[in-house]
Amino acid sequence: MTESEIHERFVDTYMHILKYVGDFVSVPTRPYKITFEAYTVMRMIATSEEPLTLVKIAKAQRVSRSAIARQINVLLDLKYIEQTTNTNDRRIKYLSLTPAGVKVEKEITKASEERFHQWVQVYGEKRASDTLRYINDAEQKATELGFSGFSGLHDKRGRHTEYSDPKAKNQLRIS
Repeated sequence: MTESEIHERFVDTYMHILKYVGDFVSVPTRPYKITFEAYTVMRMIATSEEPLTLVKIAKAQRVSRSAIARQINVLLDLKYIEQTTNTNDRRIKYLSLTPAGVKVEKEITKASEERFHQWVQVYGEKRASDTLRYINDAEQKATELGFSGFSGLHDKRGRHTEYSDPKAKNQLRIS
């Protein structure tokens, strides 16, 4: 297969499969009126051994504070989480699940794990593991080479505020 044919297959795969992975993953969250991203915030709170703040969650998920704030506001409105203000520094607000949030997080986690298990049964554990390894390797290598649009894309405050191509950067230096 030529590089051009691989490119065509990549574009086709993106348009018909990769673009919809988020939809596939999000199905268990829909009955609870939250996004999968909001669920991951709940999951972090549920599994953390230390109190979490908006800033800690944003840093761990490599997204902006405003992106996490949007998710937190939805979760607060739905009464799935609550905030507790630090008595020594009122700017710091710790997040915790409410009893309803604990129940919802457990139900989504169970449904998500069941859905993933079905996929692994069809696809195979080795192929699923290999696929994840290939994706992570591609992301790491692209980031090392200076291509943006991978992990740096999520936090637009960083050095990857727009798409970049290291080849184009090198051409600018040569000119």
